[in-house]
Amino acid sequence: MFSTIYLISSSVFGILMVILYLIKYKGTSIKVWKPIVAWIRAFIYFSLCNIIIAISGTLAKSINQPLFSSDQITNPYWLFYLSICFVYIFFTYWILWSRMTLTFDRKYYLLIEIIFGMIWGFSTGGLLLSFYHLWSLTGLASWIRYILTYISIGVWQYFAHDYFWDVYVSPEHDTPRSIIIKTYVCHIPNVALTLGFLTIWNNYAIYIVFNIFALVATTIFQKFPAPWVKGSFHAPMVKSGIFRFFRGTGFIKETQSS
Repeated sequence: MFSTIYLISSSVFGILMVILYLIKYKGTSIKVWKPIVAWIRAFIYFSLCNIIIAISGTLAKSINQPLFSSDQITNPYWLFYLSICFVYIFFTYWILWSRMTLTFDRKYYLLIEIIFGMIWGFSTGGLLLSFYHLWSLTGLASWIRYILTYISIGVWQYFAHDYFWDVYVSPEHDTPRSIIIKTYVCHIPNVALTLGFLTIWNNYAIYIVFNIFALVATTIFQKFPAPWVKGSFHAPMVKSGIFRFFRGTGFIKETQSS
């Protein structure tokens, strides 16, 4: 019942966001970054994620499953793996990611950034979890499910981030060098590590918490502006990608000044 209500609410909210965007902000140039436009685009994306979470059965499984079992909380291997995941996320996102991120003197809006990051983390984490959940329905061996889920997440994240999020949602916050470092030191190992935890222990809600923990950090440290903020912001720099769609490149000073 809850999943049905969640599905309807997410669908209605997403449709309203699309209508608002089409009426007021359709045709906004990617050379101009406006907080309110970015927030609407983000919430359209979140709505899509939440629709998939509900339809796939992932939400129902997450709600009906305990956060952890009594056997797990007393299992030193479970505790060790859980600790490794949180420590790795803390080091790579709260420390390393933050130090490689451009903010162009944007101001902190800490409470708003935490709220946005939690919604982003829940929506994205739930979507990625849905890939695992759907592959788990096949009854394939756990190591095969891990590989198939990893590939699914990799393909989705590549296109969703390179061709949408880093073009139409986030303000400029990277350089070509930081993109490479973040990809190979933060993102790829994080997916491998936390997906391993999920595959071994099957803790759905904790997997979503991992994503929230990481994405709250990325929201805060790129100083994602509140939707009501006015002013001039660095729009993401882009180049032509697959089928001539724009993809994010990161900030290149020479191009920006030319």
